[in-house]
Amino acid sequence: MEGIILAGGHSSRMGQPKELLLVEGVPLIERTRRLLTPVMDRCVIISNHPERLKMIPNEVPIYPDDIPGQGPLGGIVTAMRVATSDILFVVACDMPALEADVVLQLCDRASMLEKEYDIIYPVWSGRAHPLCALYHRRVWPFAEALLKDGRRRMFDLIDGRRTFAWDATLSFPTDPFCNINTVQDYDEFQKGERV
Repeated sequence: MEGIILAGGHSSRMGQPKELLLVEGVPLIERTRRLLTPVMDRCVIISNHPERLKMIPNEVPIYPDDIPGQGPLGGIVTAMRVATSDILFVVACDMPALEADVVLQLCDRASMLEKEYDIIYPVWSGRAHPLCALYHRRVWPFAEALLKDGRRRMFDLIDGRRTFAWDATLSFPTDPFCNINTVQDYDEFQKGERV
């Protein structure tokens, strides 16, 4: 299994690179890498700004989007091209509440991708989180076709494949998948208020 960290966004609402925001003194992208590394065969980062990522160890490859400006789906298509594993654990770099237990519980469901499903994504309190999910590389041609059709929504991918929605609500009392998009989100998270 391969860990894929998506950090290709513009952070336009934040006004500064989200992947560099500090959580407990560690840049978000490095915090995410540390969560994935112990349980993945390899980690890869998809980023159009590798010059920002000096804290990432040299053994972690960093690839730019094949086609910039296509959002997370474009990053996933790039990841599927460079991946060396069939099963990808895809996660956005802006989830400050993500913990090792979430990663492990999702990884425990990876065998479901062998035959039954193409994508396994968590749901927390009714909200789906396709940017912290397991993907089988067999969805690559379909994802590429969506981009060629100008369809970049993650749910175009989810809705077009065999998916399993894992309800994580009972496992975690607060949302471990919350993401930060604005300075206000970040401030609230730092104060202990979930976004």
